[in-house]
Amino acid sequence: MADSPSPAIVIDRTFILTWGFQFIAYALDTALWGMSMVLVLHYFRKFGRKDPVGIQTVVGILGFGGTLHAIFFAMLNFKNFVSLYGNIGAENVIPYEANVMLCLVYVVAFTAQMFYAGRIWILTKHDWRYTAPVILLGLCQFSAGIAQTVEVARVHLYSKLQALTGPISSTQSASTLACDLTITAILCVVLRRTDSAVDRMIIYALNRGAMTSLWALLQLIFFVGMPGTFVFQMFIVPSCHLYVISVCSMLISRESLRADLRGTNGIVIPMSDMERSFRSNESTTLGSGTVNISTTVSKWVDDIPDENGHKNAGNTKRTLEPQAIV
Repeated sequence: MADSPSPAIVIDRTFILTWGFQFIAYALDTALWGMSMVLVLHYFRKFGRKDPVGIQTVVGILGFGGTLHAIFFAMLNFKNFVSLYGNIGAENVIPYEANVMLCLVYVVAFTAQMFYAGRIWILTKHDWRYTAPVILLGLCQFSAGIAQTVEVARVHLYSKLQALTGPISSTQSASTLACDLTITAILCVVLRRTDSAVDRMIIYALNRGAMTSLWALLQLIFFVGMPGTFVFQMFIVPSCHLYVISVCSMLISRESLRADLRGTNGIVIPMSDMERSFRSNESTTLGSGTVNISTTVSKWVDDIPDENGHKNAGNTKRTLEPQAIV
């Protein structure tokens, strides 16, 4: 008698939309955690003895919070996929690891947002009109996150999560989105008013704002639009490390940005002075088919011999003669 074929294994669609997407979120979270830790370690190796204690503390909190977040998320997945696998009743209970993991997301996000609020406070020379909206929205998202953590601990069932925590979760996501967009908009406005080489390093934060804002928006859309699934976890869970990456990459990039804005012999050339020099000394004369362009270029030179063999004690300003371009 021929052996009967083995029955096909049918995977329930609900399983894919819950634990399947949680596993995808875990893969993304692990990859981003690795990237964030590389940046954190690189920051402390390069700037550990240079930056003020306050900035080092912020980076330390972000790195430690992101690492704890990754550990608790790993513990959660081990419990869901190994310890409780097949126990449908037990899998409906929200483990404490899930609550702690999500709480750490809110803490890390709030820390990063307050860091940028401090940068805006400095850039705007202590102007509360720019700093207050960021602080208020950050406090709103953090308060809503803590309230959601408490509510989830009280409900402790996945089947009741959407109905009982939906309004609080939506408020937290919307506040996060609004705060990140506000940070990006304010930095754009402030950067248009300053030419300082030190201040211009904040331009790297704009890419961060676009990414975290997009992920907060997608989290809100999928949490509200697809209730009873874990699709939203792909965005809320890994977003923790996006904040760590944004702050560390901005701090690390200061060195390369300063190098780009340096002159020939390592002397910083203020961009505002150069721009005003070009605007004030550039003239165009039309006539007889010839365009004459006169440009004054300020070049900072140290210890370079002149025509007589003497070294310059200070800085020299050289002027290029008008050139005719036919």
